[in-house]
Amino acid sequence: MRITQIEAYFVHAIQAEGGETQRPILVKIETDEGIYGVGEVGMAYGKGGRAAFGMLTDYAGMLIGMDPMNTEAIWEKLLKQTFWGQGGGTVIFGGMSGLDMALWDIKGKALGVPVYQLLGGKCREDLRVYASQIQLGWGPKRIICKDPEEYAEQARIAVAEGYDAVKADVLQFDRTGKSGGCHLEGPLPPHVIRMGVERIAAIREAVGPDVDIIVENHAHTDTTSGIQFAQAIEPYNIYFYEEPNMNLNPDMLRCVKEKTSIPLAAGERIYSRWGYVPFFSQRSLDVAQPDLGTCGGITECKKICDMAHVYDITCQVHVAGTGVAKAAALHVETAIPNFCIHEHHQKALMPAYIELCQYNYQPEHGRYRVPELPGLGQDFSDIVYTHSDRILVK
Repeated sequence: MRITQIEAYFVHAIQAEGGETQRPILVKIETDEGIYGVGEVGMAYGKGGRAAFGMLTDYAGMLIGMDPMNTEAIWEKLLKQTFWGQGGGTVIFGGMSGLDMALWDIKGKALGVPVYQLLGGKCREDLRVYASQIQLGWGPKRIICKDPEEYAEQARIAVAEGYDAVKADVLQFDRTGKSGGCHLEGPLPPHVIRMGVERIAAIREAVGPDVDIIVENHAHTDTTSGIQFAQAIEPYNIYFYEEPNMNLNPDMLRCVKEKTSIPLAAGERIYSRWGYVPFFSQRSLDVAQPDLGTCGGITECKKICDMAHVYDITCQVHVAGTGVAKAAALHVETAIPNFCIHEHHQKALMPAYIELCQYNYQPEHGRYRVPELPGLGQDFSDIVYTHSDRILVK
């Protein structure tokens, strides 16, 4: 079997909160046996999507004529024979990730098995799930939560659907609903701490003592404010505390860990096993969160999870993409022994994201089961082909 052509898709804008637009970046690899695979680069939001789209097409020409079953050799070629590959970074590993994901889809289809079977089979029949980013509302239409009772109500909605864990960034919006309205670096003013604590307290009161609360900071806080806020919310039995500061200086996360009893999580902006080395060796992470669309794909994510296991670190694949990334995450999380919990992002409830794929995999009663179709068990809908900028390489 040989790779004959690769097509990259830069999906037309999807509207999110505050006028933000998101553009998923998808890829399809075709072979001379009629088997194709689909993948995704996890850079639909923020800045850099156009660069990732270009990275896919730059890499694509290197794969034409290769055997798609040789995922390890292809991954190493993209890393070592591209000069900038060994420099790493979001765009480099993002491009590698989308292609690698599609190659595993081909491999599973060619062998007639789901991808998880190729990763070692099932370690569990189903996956515990948390409702992610409830500050955006928990439903198909985004809202901006401001008052503590609004956070509490969205948590109640998720729990009523069967979730026993919820996640919120309670510092993302100020009391007026403005994103980034509070300055979060350095010592925090009392009114900012009080705002965040009131929202956490409302969620805890709404869901009771047996539902887990995950607190997300998106690295908007720094080491000083991250520690300060961690200590303020410790009485609320937080399941884990995510991205309390930026990851570019790993020593700083160790500083946060030394000052709080709350387990720490990060990883969506850490790329490849090399990027994770300092966090693992210092044991500054309790939950690793590699994103399959940026960490290096399925090939690399499995290695990151195996490395984490050596350090007694559990893993949750970061998922904030389309149904392609969702399906891929389920396969990895089903197969690894050190799985923690699965992220079900609010955007997975939005029609504009759901309609991009043929299958709408949603959890039932707060639990997920892995797709059992060959490969990833996911495919593009016609909307991807009709509502995207496209580049074909062959």
